[in-house]
Amino acid sequence: MSAVVAVIATYRRAQELRRLLGSLEKSTHPLRGAVVVDNADDPATADAIAASTLEAQRIVPGANLGCGGGLALGEQLALAHFPDATHLWILDDDAVVAPGALGILLAALDAEHAVVASPLIVAADGALGWFPGLTDAEKFRIIREPQTPAEFIARCGTAPVPFSWSTGVALLVTRRAIETLGFHRTDYWVRGEDLEFSLRLTHRERGVFVPTALVEHLPPPSTPAAREEEYVKHRAMIQNIAYTALRLPHGRRIARTIPGNCRRFLRTWGWWNPRILADTIAALWRGAILARPAGAKP
Repeated sequence: MSAVVAVIATYRRAQELRRLLGSLEKSTHPLRGAVVVDNADDPATADAIAASTLEAQRIVPGANLGCGGGLALGEQLALAHFPDATHLWILDDDAVVAPGALGILLAALDAEHAVVASPLIVAADGALGWFPGLTDAEKFRIIREPQTPAEFIARCGTAPVPFSWSTGVALLVTRRAIETLGFHRTDYWVRGEDLEFSLRLTHRERGVFVPTALVEHLPPPSTPAAREEEYVKHRAMIQNIAYTALRLPHGRRIARTIPGNCRRFLRTWGWWNPRILADTIAALWRGAILARPAGAKP
């Protein structure tokens, strides 16, 4: 039987983490355990982990490693602490998994001879969101349209669909793939570490999107302070995409997305603002020319 260990990196999101762990406890395919990297050494986070009925290991790295570094440490320690683990389920701390999601993902991996599986991600309003890069052009066009999960399935069916890249809200990966192709990169501080990781996996192996496996993504409400933080993260995304697409062989498949991502960044934060335009150019320069992902030391 498959032994699955959840790997989560978190920073002062005790409420969201408690909710996620609670959903994992209800999985119809029991988890072997969980490893939570607490980047903030937060007492409330420690309490949430201690309250879980899962065999949950809390890791405090002593410094904020960011998302990429936190996940890399969690993956490394999960394989060491759970030598019988067959899969790692890499999850955002603000995800909520449906009870049957894990079993469906495991079955799809076996049936499709794949090493990584991505579920259908649902937003708070019930709409489909945070989709992967499906290799079926028609289904990729459809998945980008506003719709509910039921509407997507009605149009595209329930069969798994291969993907080249995926968001990191919920990725189920085989142990063999992790040991062969490596952990998350530690020099991606935030945003884009999931793209690089999934592209690296699917460059050599098969990844599938599984529309019948449901996971909700429920970030906390936005605040003025959070909006500035989101700007910094979005800017980092531009840099990371430029680096991944133009500097890594397995990332070249997303090079064509660079203009669209830049347009989205400018449209979101203000075409007319000289600071925004300058930040866009600087992010592209650092990623493509200086060959540095966001968060890497100069």
